[in-house]
Amino acid sequence: MNDLTNPALERTPISSQVARHLLDLVSKEGLVPGDFVPSEVQLCKDLQVSRGSVREAYRTLAALGVLSIENGKRPRLRAIRAEGLAQVFSYALTIAQVRACHVIDTRRGIEIHSAQLAALHANAEHKARLAGYVDEMRASLEDNSHLRRIRADIAIHTTLAEASRNPLTVLLLGALRQPLEQTMEIDLGSRRSKVDLARIVDAHALIVERVCAGDAVGAGAAMACHFDLSFVSMPASAAAALLGPGATEPALEFVT
Repeated sequence: MNDLTNPALERTPISSQVARHLLDLVSKEGLVPGDFVPSEVQLCKDLQVSRGSVREAYRTLAALGVLSIENGKRPRLRAIRAEGLAQVFSYALTIAQVRACHVIDTRRGIEIHSAQLAALHANAEHKARLAGYVDEMRASLEDNSHLRRIRADIAIHTTLAEASRNPLTVLLLGALRQPLEQTMEIDLGSRRSKVDLARIVDAHALIVERVCAGDAVGAGAAMACHFDLSFVSMPASAAAALLGPGATEPALEFVT
């Protein structure tokens, strides 16, 4: 096929060219998640390339979360999920190309804007769920359930992302949160005082209050405070994990 004989692509692996062809095909034919893509046999015939190159292209796209592959069936398109991006971010953290504090900085900007948009677009269902999650966080202070608080905390951030009406926000925040959680070797929440835990809950309650009131400016400011507050109860080892060895600047709260 002409696409694979373009001199400009001669140094690009055949499998990469096949993958790009498939992505172009999705665009040209208006395919959506759940639709089939050509089989290996059909693509080999259409592009005049080896089955090994096609199979490698399919595996690459499957690893990225683009394709769903089952034995004996034609591959299907998948809706993009956070897992593929999370693997990239996790790898960057593993090789120290970025640090955990960089992940938090990035999340901070996205989540502030997410809270502002949620204040403008949240519907009655979103608001009810957010209020319920705040109640869950407060209840966790009574029964001292760290897991319950963390689940409600994550649910608040996820619901705000959904209420922002920007699907990229949901995707990016999910991808950024997963590798950061995986790199933390200590349980920060269980080592905080009751006063600090109450402040965390109050911070989330203020965000939800401003979102439910339709106050975009206030919601953004409340989210910024949530990220910017440094807690004296954070162990030195946690600060080192977030900022890197030898860091002297205040550590940001580990935000779930």
